[in-house]
Amino acid sequence: MTKDGKTPALNEDAAALLQMEFTEIVREEIGYKEDFASQIASAVLRGLRRRRGGEELYVPAADRSERDAAIRREFNGTNLLEVCRRHGVSKSTVYRVCEAAGRAQPAA
Repeated sequence: MTKDGKTPALNEDAAALLQMEFTEIVREEIGYKEDFASQIASAVLRGLRRRRGGEELYVPAADRSERDAAIRREFNGTNLLEVCRRHGVSKSTVYRVCEAAGRAQPAA
């Protein structure tokens, strides 16, 4: 057992899942092919293990003010699905963002 109560195999499984996620992020965000993205992900994982190994890591959410402003600008009451797709949000998020700015939710 390790100090976090997990077996070494469970820790390695978690590291493998994290590397897979990093690889996917590099592919999606930068557009690198799988083999190169995997090399970068592996390097990032090694660096994180050296610097933060064994710690809980908090990743704060992105500042949503720009996204919310764009939603308020774009939403006209008739284009809900289009705004949802463009910003990757749910219907309730569009309504919440608009209501927070004092705009009434359209009738269902």
